[in-house]
Amino acid sequence: MSKTFNLAIPFDFLLQAIAKLSPADKQRLWEFLDTDLHDSTDETFDPEEEAEVATAYAEYQAGEFVTLDEYTAQRAQRMA
Repeated sequence: MSKTFNLAIPFDFLLQAIAKLSPADKQRLWEFLDTDLHDSTDETFDPEEEAEVATAYAEYQAGEFVTLDEYTAQRAQRMA
């Protein structure tokens, strides 16, 4: 016979447990959450918005991005 338990874990404890995971397990968790969040979204996105987000993800994964600090420094140089 199978039993089901409802377990309430304080969020801070959950964060501490995640912090102790290996990088590979953190990646697996990230992929699970990304898929779960995408699948459970009731909202439908604008196709243009989805394409923009997909492009941003691809650029990020390819290393084609600028950090906020880099952007701020570049902008300050252009304004000077």
